Amino acid sequence: MRTVYSLALVAMVVATTGAAQKFMTAFGSFRNNGIIKDSLFPLKGDPKYPVLDVNSEDMVCRADMSYHPTPFQIYSDDTLFLQFDMDIAANVISEDKKGQNIWGPCIVYMAEATANMSNLKWFKIFEYAGDKNRWCSEAIPSEGAVLQIPMKKNLKTGYYVVRAEVIGLNMADDLHTPGSILGAQYYPSCGLIAFTNVHNRTKVPETTVSIPGVYKATDPSLLLKAGIFNTKAISYTIPGPAEFDRPKIGHPNITLRPELLN
Repeated sequence: MRTVYSLALVAMVVATTGAAQKFMTAFGSFRNNGIIKDSLFPLKGDPKYPVLDVNSEDMVCRADMSYHPTPFQIYSDDTLFLQFDMDIAANVISEDKKGQNIWGPCIVYMAEATANMSNLKWFKIFEYAGDKNRWCSEAIPSEGAVLQIPMKKNLKTGYYVVRAEVIGLNMADDLHTPGSILGAQYYPSCGLIAFTNVHNRTKVPETTVSIPGVYKATDPSLLLKAGIFNTKAISYTIPGPAEFDRPKIGHPNITLRPELLN
């Protein structure tokens, strides 16, 4: 029987009203058949605000990378589950400083871990913008959904940093300027896994990217001149590199099956 794992994506903060709201995505834990293990890099800074400067080092993981968590074991035949909080919708910081639902894609990268977790070389393992009705970011937290991500069956064994992000496009009709909240808003967080390829395959990505560096503020996918209301998820071009070892037929998608995590 195939084992499934989940990375809960939960970050709770208290707003000025005293009510709990979720302003950003963050791994809560890795899970395996009811066993919960903290294999996460601790977030730094105030979690209710996204990363706004696309060239900031916080784009990497927005975390203290000097803390090396115990890696979580996962295998090439396993499925990785990323779960959002099921009760509270994600919010993005808007011009009036009130929370709005995030509208934007979900992207997951991996990088082979280095001794000091610096100069990581990233490759994309998952991307999803949404369908004709809603963005990926809307589907997950509002429905209690999870992202199902089959692990790459050809990837070589090793230790990897897993980086998940949601990009909020609500304010992306203008470029970010210092002191403003304009521009695309980034919500990254990272965990550490020990990946074992049970088929002894040793494929590595032919190309990798640097973070920061993978995005430019003027990328058409990040500077929506037509505005978010005139941009449809189903026709949106997701920024960044092509997905590593992407399946030729079919692709993981949003699945509304949180009961799998019990």
